[in-house]
Parts: sequence; C-alpha cells; structure tokens
Amino acid sequence: MAYTSDDIRNIALIGHGASGKTTLTEALLLQTGRIGSAGSVEKGNTVTDFDPLEKEHQHSLDLAVVNFDHAGSHINLI
Repeated sequence: MAYTSDDIRNIALIGHGASGKTTLTEALLLQTGRIGSAGSVEKGNTVTDFDPLEKEHQHSLDLAVVNFDHAGSHINLI
C-alpha cells in the first residue's frame, strides 16, 4: 500500500535504560497485529533486540525501526 506524507507518523521512543521502551514496542506490535505474541527482554525473544549481545545484556544496543498501521496512519516507531 502506498502512503502519502499526511498518512505517515514517525515516533521515537526515548528513555533511560530499563524504562520499558522495548516492552512498549512489543505491546504496540501485538495490539496492531504485527506479531502473534509479545516477546520478553528477559527471554531474549523481542523483535527489536536480535543481536546476541543485546540478548546477553538484556538491553538494546542499536537503534531499531518497526512499523505498523493504526487508525488510517502508517506508524514508523524508532
């Protein structure tokens, strides 16, 4: 599907370590149907923490971008 700039929203999640950014991302992806079940940082199975070091240290090391559609808008979550 093609989107116009009026339909696109870019949202950056920022916060200190362990503030829940990855958990919020998983919840948003689950609620919008992009994933079938939410991953867990503790289990090392989140969408955005895929690097072995991220899984080992249980926190994100690199920027990740995911997207989903909601209420007629295409959301890019950074």
